[in-house]
Amino acid sequence: MKTSFKTLVASALTAIVLSTTVVTAFATEKVTAKEKVSENMDIKRVVVNGNTKVFIVQSNRDWVAIGDDNMDKVSVKQIGNTLSINSSEATPVVVTVYVKDLYRITATDHADVNTVGTVNLSALQVIMSDHAKARIKAKTESLYTDLKGEANLELLGATDSHTIKNTGIGNLKVDKLAAAKTENLPAGTRLAMNDTVHNAKRINEGASKR
Repeated sequence: MKTSFKTLVASALTAIVLSTTVVTAFATEKVTAKEKVSENMDIKRVVVNGNTKVFIVQSNRDWVAIGDDNMDKVSVKQIGNTLSINSSEATPVVVTVYVKDLYRITATDHADVNTVGTVNLSALQVIMSDHAKARIKAKTESLYTDLKGEANLELLGATDSHTIKNTGIGNLKVDKLAAAKTENLPAGTRLAMNDTVHNAKRINEGASKR
């Protein structure tokens, strides 16, 4: 299913104006939150392109918040369980994504992705390229990171297993990540990525049966 976020906004019956902020970083942002209609699938993958700054917040439901002044400056679309966010503005456009559970974050171009607080997930993939940067604080069973180009990634939190594939000249900071097991993969290896996808699908299938 391919759904334009602006179409969802037009069809939504309710809008929530947030007068308070999630964290101090949002203190100057007046945010209008538009709830996704129920026919959409949950957000499992977030893809960020262009000059966009995305905050990811773990919540009990999936929805997206965009500042009033930024509604026409950013493209937000959902295809299946993949949410794609893109902006070509000279100044970064801020978008906040609330998710129950996700297993992949992809950032390219000059995208900037940050988690707010700690996200608790079973399996997480972070795939970055170009000049993208991210600061991800997570507690996971399985963590896979893939860096290309000049991407910069800072990881915090804890994981049972961290698999790394780094073919770029960027920077991976893990001094604040507690990993019980770490494995470095050569370029071209896809095994670990496939494993985390399998784990995520297994978890999702189990949840749907409950």
